[in-house]
Amino acid sequence: MAKGFFIDVQGTLICDEKREPIAGACEFIDALNKRNIPYVVITNNTKVQSDEFLKSLQKKGLNIKNYIDPFSLLTSQLNEKKIAAFGSREFLDIMKNLGYELDYENPQALVVSIKKEYTNEDYALMIELALKVQTIIGMHETSIYSKEGKRYPGVGAIMQMIKFATNKEYNVVGKPSFNFYNKAREMLGLDFNDITIISDDMIGDLIGASALKMKTALVLSGKIKDENEVLPTLKKEEYPTYIGQNMQSLLELLNKGEI
Repeated sequence: MAKGFFIDVQGTLICDEKREPIAGACEFIDALNKRNIPYVVITNNTKVQSDEFLKSLQKKGLNIKNYIDPFSLLTSQLNEKKIAAFGSREFLDIMKNLGYELDYENPQALVVSIKKEYTNEDYALMIELALKVQTIIGMHETSIYSKEGKRYPGVGAIMQMIKFATNKEYNVVGKPSFNFYNKAREMLGLDFNDITIISDDMIGDLIGASALKMKTALVLSGKIKDENEVLPTLKKEEYPTYIGQNMQSLLELLNKGEI
């Protein structure tokens, strides 16, 4: 049994399409609170400032006590102030509020977040800028971005494209970077092997967590609808410890003492 949990948000606690809690999500959080089981809600949110996003989740009935997102670590990892940032308008506004100056002519760093409407011209500019700068950062490394029933390349896929095109390495702020997971681990005061991570992103979240010896739980309520979409691509040691349809399935395991 796990001594603590990391819990993803989009596709795990919140439905990608309806933006409402998925079956069992509120009840799972309530059960952890009632039993004093330590947990951290971990998300790759980059569209809303951290405190506002947490409040929005709480208003939906998710009584979350502990929370972390990429903005929680960004300023400690991105010292350059003149940046070429790519992402939603909301993300760019937050970056400016954090004191960064947007510069697409002579930037000191390239920073990439998620955006549904990226074009080949955007990717071309990312590549040109990546060739100029020393610091390249992905806000997270999500494999797939799910929106309105469609699946788009996630930031992880985009960063891999930039790396292949330029032969330059990049750093990741959010999941599944070690720094992000370690910050969340410190909040729990547990070792990685005492933590179970729950997510809908096998490639972007769970493989990295498995490498750190966490137990992994894949829910089929978000990016992955059928376990056979992803299991044949995995090495044996990467297989999830648990697979559930949604948080309700994992709540049943929790109540039985099986997770």
